Amino acid sequence: MQNYIVNKNAQDNGDHEVHDNSAGCLHLPSIKNQLDLGFHLLCNGAVIEAKKKLPSERVNGCYYCCKPCHTR
Repeated sequence: MQNYIVNKNAQDNGDHEVHDNSAGCLHLPSIKNQLDLGFHLLCNGAVIEAKKKLPSERVNGCYYCCKPCHTR
C-alpha cells in the first residue's frame, strides 16, 4: 500500500492533484500544501478520499505518479 496526498492548492485548471507520496514524484506540492489521504492499495481509493475531504473541488490524479487516475 502506498501513502497518498492531495494538493490543497488547485492548479490553473482548477484541479487538486492527488500524488503518490511514496513514489518520489518530482511534482509534489510543498509540505504546507499537502493534505494527507492515508494509505491505499490503488490511486482510485486515494482519489475517492480526496473527494470526501474536498467535496466542492475538482480532484485529479497526477499525470506522473498517479497516471491510472489522471483523467485529463
